[in-house]
Amino acid sequence: MPDLYAVLGVNRAANPNEIKSAYRRLARKYHPDVSTEPSAASKFAQINEAYHTLIDPERRKSYDRTGQTQSSTVRQANVAAARAARRAYYQARADQVVNEWLERERQEARARGKAVYTTVTLFVSTFFVSMRPSFFEPRSITWKITVFALFAVGAWHLFKSLKEHFDYYTYRPERISITRRRKTDKRFKRSVAWMFVISGYLLSLITGMLIGMLMDSSWQLIGNAVMTDSFFVVLLYPPIAVLIVDTMYKINMHFENL
Repeated sequence: MPDLYAVLGVNRAANPNEIKSAYRRLARKYHPDVSTEPSAASKFAQINEAYHTLIDPERRKSYDRTGQTQSSTVRQANVAAARAARRAYYQARADQVVNEWLERERQEARARGKAVYTTVTLFVSTFFVSMRPSFFEPRSITWKITVFALFAVGAWHLFKSLKEHFDYYTYRPERISITRRRKTDKRFKRSVAWMFVISGYLLSLITGMLIGMLMDSSWQLIGNAVMTDSFFVVLLYPPIAVLIVDTMYKINMHFENL
């Protein structure tokens, strides 16, 4: 930055009258309306800035102390503010990307947890009930009504849960042109998911029945066991177990989010 005293051609001890006199003299010489020099406009801008800085006592003291004019200080402050704003923007953008990634991870963990709880509870409860179906038979009429009511609610809840998991993780193949293949981020076909659930349920059912018969040392035919009333208990309790476990899972997630 040029020395403002040198721009006006005065010494540092110049009084306001000397500064005004120097300014008038130089303004008559370099004013763009008067001067024909190519650099007259920029020269006059320097003269004007030097005059307004040195004629003002406060601005002159500031210039003498820092070597900078008020306008240059403002420009530097603006540049620093702009840099700080850019840094804040990029930092906020980075934080947003990280937060969105973490939220997707949390949603994925919640969806995976719900799917695991639903399917594992269905298979495990089917296995244990089929081992001892007579143990779970409702004895009193009140208990029978309660079990059937819970079964109705549990069956509806199981259907909704499986549908939610299938919608999240599976897709249905569509007949479309080979030139227009629709991309999907879902992992499994709907038919594969249904095959997994049905196969897991039947495996749990048959395994539990066989182990139950072995524990009772009873080798009666499975067909005879199917015809007993106890077998229908196997159909009642797994949806109830899924309803109870999923409800406990939702309550636990609610308290974790508080």
